[in-house]
Amino acid sequence: SLFFLEYNFRDGHVVKNKNLRKAIQLVFNGEEYVNKVVGVPGTTPGISLIPRWLMGKKDNFRKEYPVSLVKPNVAEAKKYMEKARKELGISGPVSIAWLTGDSPLASKEAEYFQNLLKNTLGIELKIDKQIFKQRLAKMSAGDFDVVSAGWGPDYNDPMTFADLKTSWNENNRGKWENKEFDELIRKAQASADQKVRMDNMAAAEKILLEELPLMPLYERTIVYTHSERIDGIVRRAVGFDPDYTWVKVAGKK
Repeated sequence: SLFFLEYNFRDGHVVKNKNLRKAIQLVFNGEEYVNKVVGVPGTTPGISLIPRWLMGKKDNFRKEYPVSLVKPNVAEAKKYMEKARKELGISGPVSIAWLTGDSPLASKEAEYFQNLLKNTLGIELKIDKQIFKQRLAKMSAGDFDVVSAGWGPDYNDPMTFADLKTSWNENNRGKWENKEFDELIRKAQASADQKVRMDNMAAAEKILLEELPLMPLYERTIVYTHSERIDGIVRRAVGFDPDYTWVKVAGKK
């Protein structure tokens, strides 16, 4: 699964400003975040819309279409923030409504960003903590500036992530629209040629990473243990997990 911040592009939301989104990206330290906030061994910072484990033409998609982890740069972030203030016509603190869930991790994450954005960019983060059902309702209604969200794959292909921010996708809660992005995804969907499909998805992803309608946070890792007497457990990133179909249990030693 991929977890990310999704910005609201409806009228009246300050996060429509690209310089503001860029400033937030440049103060975010993915390595620090996965260690201090997520805290699950093996968790990797998010660097892209399409996670590391999915396959491309003949090899791993990320190997065929590499992207770089954006390095934190607070000084540069403050420059973007000043540009954002001027464009938004805001001289005082910028206030952002942060919609999130009610789990311990969600609370920890929101407080982490509240402190980070206040101390680096002077942004006042107003945390809106909701139960799952109400959070989804507010996401659909556009009642947020930024929402902490995630996506798990429906099938084993990069398209299960690549089309998330198309204008027709109902899971595009922030209502970001980009004609070129849409066209590239349509081309990928219309072809059975793996090179054509992957090239177009990679080109679309490049636009998304430049425009930042969402900011990748981390790719979830699941840590588990089992008895040494058990053999044959199958773990999957997509589909039924765990699968005990072929499990065998040895006798007591």
